[in-house]
Amino acid sequence: MRRLVVLLSLLALGGCQVAPGTGSTNLNMVSSQEERQMGAEAHPSILKEFGGAYDDPELQAWVAGIGQRLVRQSETPNAEFRFTVLNSTIFNAMALPGGYVYITRGLIAVAGNEAELAGVIGHEIGHVTAQHTGQRYTRAMAANVLTTVLGAVVGVPGVGQVASLGASAYLQGFSRDNESEADALGMRYMAKAGYDPHAMSSMFSRMRDHSRLEALLAGRSPDAVDEFHMMASHPRAIERIQATAEAVKNEFPHGALGTEQYLARVNGMIYGDDPAEGVTHGRVFLHAPLGIGFEVPPGFRLVNGAKAVTASHDDGSLIRFDQGRDATAGPASYLQHQWAKGLKLSQVESITINGFEAATASARVETSKGTLDARLVAIQHGSSAWRLMFLTPPRVTAQHIEDFKRTTYSFHGLTPEEKAAAHPARIKVVAVKPGDTVEKLAERLPFDHFRLERFQALNGLHPGDQLKPGQRVKLVE
Repeated sequence: MRRLVVLLSLLALGGCQVAPGTGSTNLNMVSSQEERQMGAEAHPSILKEFGGAYDDPELQAWVAGIGQRLVRQSETPNAEFRFTVLNSTIFNAMALPGGYVYITRGLIAVAGNEAELAGVIGHEIGHVTAQHTGQRYTRAMAANVLTTVLGAVVGVPGVGQVASLGASAYLQGFSRDNESEADALGMRYMAKAGYDPHAMSSMFSRMRDHSRLEALLAGRSPDAVDEFHMMASHPRAIERIQATAEAVKNEFPHGALGTEQYLARVNGMIYGDDPAEGVTHGRVFLHAPLGIGFEVPPGFRLVNGAKAVTASHDDGSLIRFDQGRDATAGPASYLQHQWAKGLKLSQVESITINGFEAATASARVETSKGTLDARLVAIQHGSSAWRLMFLTPPRVTAQHIEDFKRTTYSFHGLTPEEKAAAHPARIKVVAVKPGDTVEKLAERLPFDHFRLERFQALNGLHPGDQLKPGQRVKLVE
């Protein structure tokens, strides 16, 4: 036990630091130089995971300008920060130690003004100035030290393994106290920089509305979003954030929203898929760089993800398209011995799909959603394979057989005209004209499903909201 006390005492004495943002003394074994090194080493991985930096220097400079304006109002006004807009449709913002702050273009598209973006960025800056990442890392280190020593003292095997699980939990997310501190710091930076701090709460409302839309698009109930949305675990309900914002505003009463500046910057920004990763046009997927495309059946909602293209149906059926590696032995061999290795396959068949060698087979698989019927299609592509997987609950398999055949044989090489059509959708800011309604403008969106809900989420509107002539709104074209 003396060894345990000595080790923990050394850890505590060597790691007490004062966080600039909060002024509190915390156990932190990571120095400022080490935090910068950690951020610099992780930065390339973040870029790779989230589609790289968005290729728009003016937009990047605008976001960086907002960030630097907030940093100058922080407790470390001369600290080095780096702000990056990620080329991702994912709705996210994050911060790494050492001042690396990221915001996705997906999140920017749903904001309503510059102040709302400042609220998100200010919150992330707050995590950095409060040294939350360093503290979280230190708690993980302390957890490992504690349980490793306990294992040695009491001689209980497996204690270290349990410890590592507990330590990893510290690294998975910020604590409620951390999030609360970042809220308060972000609002203070906003207000001192001249923004309306209430915009942080309105941005949280937009984030929740967008998550409800995503649930609809994925075939889930929008009411279930609160079970996994960030606000479910966020330490402050929107009402409490508003109360904090009111207190901050009393100290800094003049706050701007910057709506026109925001609309000018996002006008023309890519919305949704980047052509480099393929684009979806209704039920059609086109990938110009790869020169391929296919169409999913009616009733399926097509979504292009970072690692796969998926299409879901309300009856629980799913289509997935992705790419497999090392198919040099041919599609039939790849399907049986690599992709579906271990499955009991039936109806194995070599086929040709619009000039492409392919193979197909059926199987029954056990998944987290129960027993499903699977139809697998491997399509030869050089030394690799494109893969189509069709999953259905057994009760609906028969009614989808012909649809899945049509999707399989819709796979083809793109014509020059199709490659030209594989352009991205972009945000277009328009002024509302007399006679325009929410429903009328929503019909202009280039989507097959949930146009009204998409238009409302894009513009922060709710059922019953009316538009006024001259009001500027965002469309997608």
